[in-house]
Amino acid sequence: MSDQSIINAFKHIRVALMIVGASGRILHCNRATDRLFGYDVGALQGRPVSDVLAVASAQDLGALIEPPAIDAIVKGMTGRMRSGEPVPLGIQMTVWDDEQHGAQYALVMRDVTAEVRAEKQAKETLRRAQSAIKGARIAVFEYDRTTDTVNVCEIWREILGLGPTEEVNIHEEWRARLHPDDREVALEPMMECIAGKRDQVNCDYRLRKRDGSDWMWIRSDISVTERDRDGNPTRLSGVMSDITQRKNVEKALRRSMDQFKSAFESAAVGMALVGLDGRFLQVNPALCDLLGYPLEDLLKTGFQAVTHPDDLQRDLSQLELLMAGQISTYQLEKRFIRANGAVMWGLLSVGVVKDDDGQADHFVSQVVDVTEQRRLAELKSEFVSTVSHELRTPLTSILGSLSLLSSMDAEPLSDEAQRLLYIAEQNGNRLHTLINDVLDFEKFSAGQMRYELERYRIVGLVEESVMANLASADRFNVRYEVDCPDRTLAGYVDPKRFQQVMANLLSNAAKFARNDSKVDIALRPEKHAIRISVCNDGDGIPQSFQAQLFNPFSQADAASTRSRGGTGLGLSITKQIVEQTGGEIGFDSQEGGRTCFWFTVPTRPPA
Repeated sequence: MSDQSIINAFKHIRVALMIVGASGRILHCNRATDRLFGYDVGALQGRPVSDVLAVASAQDLGALIEPPAIDAIVKGMTGRMRSGEPVPLGIQMTVWDDEQHGAQYALVMRDVTAEVRAEKQAKETLRRAQSAIKGARIAVFEYDRTTDTVNVCEIWREILGLGPTEEVNIHEEWRARLHPDDREVALEPMMECIAGKRDQVNCDYRLRKRDGSDWMWIRSDISVTERDRDGNPTRLSGVMSDITQRKNVEKALRRSMDQFKSAFESAAVGMALVGLDGRFLQVNPALCDLLGYPLEDLLKTGFQAVTHPDDLQRDLSQLELLMAGQISTYQLEKRFIRANGAVMWGLLSVGVVKDDDGQADHFVSQVVDVTEQRRLAELKSEFVSTVSHELRTPLTSILGSLSLLSSMDAEPLSDEAQRLLYIAEQNGNRLHTLINDVLDFEKFSAGQMRYELERYRIVGLVEESVMANLASADRFNVRYEVDCPDRTLAGYVDPKRFQQVMANLLSNAAKFARNDSKVDIALRPEKHAIRISVCNDGDGIPQSFQAQLFNPFSQADAASTRSRGGTGLGLSITKQIVEQTGGEIGFDSQEGGRTCFWFTVPTRPPA
């Protein structure tokens, strides 16, 4: 074969080939070389090798081969493309002497960009892994069975409280620190690996701290990493981590669960865990006793089956609000059906338990038997109602007779008799008011009050209230002033009960206003409501009493109340009327200053 044929074959080989002469110029190169460096075909021949390789001369190439060798594999050589960009190369080079032209260098080259990138990524992955292991304080150890030696990393020494250069027998140090109760737990898994019974094992055990102050929990994961020709394990590797904190959390969790279980089981009130489908997940003995069911039978049913049909919808409505997140807990009195069919009144309290995603998981319910309290309350209500009615009938006759005597002119009474008649009539009216308040209060408490809500112009009703209460204003030497810029304001009220609310607020404002002052009544529109405020200047409401102001029979100063009159029920009744007709009520007061009571009337029709 001629030299030309060899050269032609050389040019068509797909691997990048290049021959460099002693002068440092490229004598021959194939098309793969041109493509590798981004040159046109044939453009590299005759150019200095320094144009494409990071060498200055042919001698630099020769220095890469150590005599007596005639070839070498060159790693880490960087080539230079026509564009000037670097390209990492892997080169296999051979040198020989030509009689006419001296040393000749043949180079087989390949682009190792992908390999360099992969190696870099592998190093970065290893670096991150090492950082993660160090950050997680995972200790690595290795046991060589043939030499019976143990090698450990720095973190292993840190966990055991050993210095980096402290000379100790690692195996003996570890065994000496083992908790007496955990020796078998810690040693048995390793012996199983050594015996070839298992390839991987893990175990949790306790080690005493270096200063002997306490025990720490250790987790070890061990695996066989090397075997001899017969398959016998010769090398074990593993990781060890301090899990003391995790064990403490688990211990605290177990203690908490035990406490909850104990409280749940021994609670004097009925308790249950209820699933989202309404079935009982867990019930305590007290609930079984309340409902008269054996534990197994109660767990086979749900709260709907033991709820009185007339009270079920009210309970379900509250559950819907609970699951929607609109309320966090709810409490209501409802009737339960016992196993024998008897009805029991219970005070039910329900809360929701959520999972890690914040979704409702189950409910916690508590039931207190209030049957006896309900019975006593009904008896009290019936007694009060009966007594009040029995008192009101003769009192009406007495007041009528007193009024008739006061109006008689035929036989004028003496001044003393007129004074006594006036006192009797005034106290009779006070007693009549008290009886009416007690009867109203009982109706509100029993939920028996009925309302007839219709749309009215509110300013007209307010002015009627002012006219009806002028006697109170005259008695306490005050005057009423109404401020209503928009007289078209209209809302939904029961006019009779609205007048009762206004009468209570106006009389209170007059009683506690400064002498010869005014009581301001203002009407202002709000979103979907009208706000009516009644304000006076006086002593104000003591800060210590404000929290119980709307409680029944509450009086800030008994002596003051006796001198001015009052039952202590007016504001409680007023609050119930306002709230049960769809409004809100409140007050603002400063001791020794201005006091304003306000309430709202809805402008939308009742649902």
